[in-house]
Amino acid sequence: MDEVMTSDPTLITGTETTSPERVTRTRTIDEVVVEVGHLRSRTRILGEDVAETDREVGEVYREALAEQLDVKARSIAKRSVGEMLDELAVAGFAWRDIARLARVSVPAVRRWRQGETATGANRLAVARTVALVEILRDDHLVSDVASWMEVPLVSSAPVTAIDLAADGCFQEVVEVAAAHSTGEDVLDRARPGWRERYRSDYEVFEAPDGELGTRPVPRERP
Repeated sequence: MDEVMTSDPTLITGTETTSPERVTRTRTIDEVVVEVGHLRSRTRILGEDVAETDREVGEVYREALAEQLDVKARSIAKRSVGEMLDELAVAGFAWRDIARLARVSVPAVRRWRQGETATGANRLAVARTVALVEILRDDHLVSDVASWMEVPLVSSAPVTAIDLAADGCFQEVVEVAAAHSTGEDVLDRARPGWRERYRSDYEVFEAPDGELGTRPVPRERP
């Protein structure tokens, strides 16, 4: 029987069929470069989309935290100021830190402890501090809130969670406790330029004998 070529690229020879070998071609280096370039472009676009989505989600999360703090603070504000101050003291906060967090003077806190009435705004400020403490303790399992808030957020800067909260950055403190942001992340948002401000001229290094020492940090020449 003669060989017949059908629409299917399969050769029919007698009763047996065979498929022709596929022809392969080695790509040129130019083609490889173009293909890899396209892949890099696609990766970059995907990366930008992911970064934008992460930024938007972060904003929504911080808005939700602000709402959570506000709702909880307004509920706590129904308590007496003395009761709220006692809770903060039992949590381990010094009176000077309570004053900083509420943005008032230490004498004002002392007068409230003695029974003087606080203004509505000051009552809410104290309640907001209590709300932060309860959220850190109950929702994010920070067992010793006062002590934890005294720990520097990064090793290269003496900024603590108390410092951030005293600036009104309560949401950033919760983000760090929840491990949704690093100390570097929140400082970049709350205190731009902190790296340059706290940059040290010396660094710690391990000498060949295993001992630790300090030495000047090499700087690039302008």
